[in-house]
Amino acid sequence: MPIKWENSKYSRKAKAFLSKDPMEFPLLTLLDGAIRSGKTSNIIQKIPQIFEAIGNNNLKVFSGYSKTSVRNNVLIELIPYIEDYLGGKVKYSTTSGEMEISLWGKTYPCLVVGGGKSDSAAKIQGGTWDFWYANELPQHNYEFYNMALSRLTPEYARAFADSNPESSNHWLYQEKIKPYFEGLNKDIFEYWHFSMQDNANLSETFIKNQSKLYNGVFKARKVDGLWVSPEGLVYDTFSCQKHVINHDCIIEKICKNEIIEFFLGIDWGWNHPTACLLLGKDRNDIFFVIDEFYAFKADVSNIISWIDTKQKEYMRFFSFANCDNSRPETNNALRQNSNLIIYEEKPRVEDSIAMVRSLINYDKLIVSEKCVNTLREFEIYRYPTLDDAPVKLNDDCMDALRYALFSYLSKRKRLMQLQ
Repeated sequence: MPIKWENSKYSRKAKAFLSKDPMEFPLLTLLDGAIRSGKTSNIIQKIPQIFEAIGNNNLKVFSGYSKTSVRNNVLIELIPYIEDYLGGKVKYSTTSGEMEISLWGKTYPCLVVGGGKSDSAAKIQGGTWDFWYANELPQHNYEFYNMALSRLTPEYARAFADSNPESSNHWLYQEKIKPYFEGLNKDIFEYWHFSMQDNANLSETFIKNQSKLYNGVFKARKVDGLWVSPEGLVYDTFSCQKHVINHDCIIEKICKNEIIEFFLGIDWGWNHPTACLLLGKDRNDIFFVIDEFYAFKADVSNIISWIDTKQKEYMRFFSFANCDNSRPETNNALRQNSNLIIYEEKPRVEDSIAMVRSLINYDKLIVSEKCVNTLREFEIYRYPTLDDAPVKLNDDCMDALRYALFSYLSKRKRLMQLQ
């Protein structure tokens, strides 16, 4: 739902940011911090002030990982703010990304672009801008970021960005935030850090619940808003005592119709093993990893045979499988030779890991002791010390798990939004 701006509350830090003269900001200003801390909404409310100060002689650019992410994260709030609250008008083409904002007697030419891919910089060569808003700046391609800064040629040009914290090894932290703390570059870069407490519209209950969702590095980033590098086990809160169940108990739950939905996740391999996990969900929204296929040099016929055998063994119909999208021909063969709906949706690693972690933290993910390879990977799936992505070893069952849960939960979310 759009923000009800007229009912919004403002913390001291939000008021300080919103009241600052736009021309007193340096070339680039970054707002970072915890999730839901008000970073994006603060910039959105600042945009009309900035536009009025710098005028409408040059292009204004909005960027994100993609045009879709800009629409979902920024325009969904900016457009109602301009039109319903300030009485302006916005024209936006989702195809070209061209946007026109009319406000207070002036019309401002704008462009929405994606900056997250390796070829994104080529799309913005040769332009001259006097305003750039980078939503989720760490998700931008580094070459795009440098190209965008070079487009801000007018003396009065200003750039604003928001960010959720990433690894402390990320280029944004190393090149801008860390030097800022060391007293460097303050003439061209300004840094505003927001915590959940800096969003006066959040309840204490919400903040407490968010703290329960995360542990370790995820809590440090999403709740505390800190730039930290992950180390150690990816799923460090997974407990064999709490999250593993005897397989006979699984069978009993199936026979009693307590587990009501069945679906699969598949990570294809050859020299690496192919992993296929059978998952189920009960009426209390607890997910069970019921069974697993794990084998080297297995082809699609082996998976088809295994799925057919397991449907007969458990006497249940499996509704869908979400498969690794690197093998479209294999997925198509599975689609043609099984009774399953086949999806090929590969989620972002960090997002889907956070989703699995939240299920574990709330004791909503239980694994059958029969799934020995899945349990083994839970114990050895690790982060390196200098990267944000887990080591690409011992992750076949972990990937299959992420694919299955992501597909189920994202589709349920979309259905709930339509109701």
